[in-house]
Amino acid sequence: MMPTLMNEFIYDIPVEQLPIYRGNHLILRTRHPAILPALLAEENPDHIVGVRLLSLEADSEALNAWAPGLPLDLVMTDPATEFPLLYRHTNLLDNHPARVVIPVSPGFGKAVKVAVALDFAVLLEAGQPEPALIEELTEVVTFYLRQPSVTQPVEFFHSTLLGFYHDDPMPLWVVVDENPRYQRYVTDAGIECLPGRLANVEVAVAPDAHREHEIEQVLAANEDCQSCEFLRSCGGYFKWPHRDYDCAGMKRLFGLLQDAAAELRRDLDAGPA
Repeated sequence: MMPTLMNEFIYDIPVEQLPIYRGNHLILRTRHPAILPALLAEENPDHIVGVRLLSLEADSEALNAWAPGLPLDLVMTDPATEFPLLYRHTNLLDNHPARVVIPVSPGFGKAVKVAVALDFAVLLEAGQPEPALIEELTEVVTFYLRQPSVTQPVEFFHSTLLGFYHDDPMPLWVVVDENPRYQRYVTDAGIECLPGRLANVEVAVAPDAHREHEIEQVLAANEDCQSCEFLRSCGGYFKWPHRDYDCAGMKRLFGLLQDAAAELRRDLDAGPA
């Protein structure tokens, strides 16, 4: 079905789908960044929200000075082996907010440390991690909180910490760019679906629903979520796609971030007026 032009959605599309989705707000995915400057020369830059580079093997030099300020994501698939490739792309930081998208898989912590050392922001794709990965996540959140050299945000830790600090939490659906109210993902085959972990599940999210309604009554309807102290920060995120997932490990991570926010508040309150 042809999308309605200039509706409220942001479409995450393969660049090959550009002719169909032209006129909407777009995130473009490609393995071939060199084609983008010429391909998008006649496009309205206000419609391009960002670009996702799906291959760290690709040469991104063509994007260094192109469209300054446009957000770029470098998407990893195997962080344990791909992290050395980040050095190839550091020049992107001269003109772009650039972020490394890292799946939480064995060895991902090394990739996080290299990314932030090179001054990239990080977005973790956490999935529904098993206990061994919870331990690695715990090590990474401790690194993020305690390592003075970390100057870039590591999401979802960063926004969750700020939410606790300001007592104004933001559900993870929003933090990790998987908000079903505003975002749609288009597969390589042109199939339009909900973003992220909702892509292969059926969930009814009304386009006119308020955020609190969709989170509490649709995405976090699970009984475990409704009684969870971290409902406002998580929004039921870790109960998808498998609703029987045991969140005990993730609650421990949220607790570490909550404690760190309280510690930060105490330190600032104790400082000079």
